[in-house]
Amino acid sequence: MMSQINNKPLLMTSDKYVMLRQKYDYNSPDCKLEIVKTGNIYNVGKFIGIFAREVPNGNPNGINIRRFESIVQEVFQDCYAAFISNNLTDNHIINLKQISSAIVYWKMTSQGGRAKLKMDNVLAKWNADTVNQLMNAYEKKDMSLFRIGGVRIPTATTFMRFLFPNDFGVMDSRVVGNHTQPNGITALSLRKDGYINDTKQNVIKYETEYTIFLRSQAAYLNELGIKFKDVDDRGKIFLSKFRASDIEMSLF
Repeated sequence: MMSQINNKPLLMTSDKYVMLRQKYDYNSPDCKLEIVKTGNIYNVGKFIGIFAREVPNGNPNGINIRRFESIVQEVFQDCYAAFISNNLTDNHIINLKQISSAIVYWKMTSQGGRAKLKMDNVLAKWNADTVNQLMNAYEKKDMSLFRIGGVRIPTATTFMRFLFPNDFGVMDSRVVGNHTQPNGITALSLRKDGYINDTKQNVIKYETEYTIFLRSQAAYLNELGIKFKDVDDRGKIFLSKFRASDIEMSLF
């Protein structure tokens, strides 16, 4: 795959990857979620605003992306443990609804009012089968099963990105249109406006083309010992290795 990118192992220089990742600033200041206490949940409470790195002053309930990752993973792990032991309670389902709608809202933030519409659509279509589908999606790491309540490929890949950030990233039309399609990395079916069509073939190519590219870029940067400055889930600056999700964030 890498040989197709101008015969170079990296799409762009390691310095540029670092610079772009550190500049990443996609925020969702109005995104809200409330997590209630169940068996092993640590991050309990009401959270308002998801920010790329530092949480701005004046946002006492805001969280950064690394903490949101932790909350997403914690909720799904907790729900899955209850699900397979047949101990799923109403509180588990409340948390699963909250985290799923927050993922959808975060992804759609840049599209203004569509964020709330898409989130409300997921909640309106929620039923017992939705829980089963999400738990199966989580167990199998199957992006296509995250297409709940009108969710399509780009948002379904956002579930993958937050649950498994080492191995997956969002398949966003900007990254595809500006980078992976022009460089022959992906051969996706796109609408004229660049939107990623919700087709079976594109689902397959997320795994066989797009994800392979993200992982290989991250692996190569890590082999070179390249790190970037980020903010962890406690708000502390640290040097991070690249993950598949970080490659996508650099290219976004």
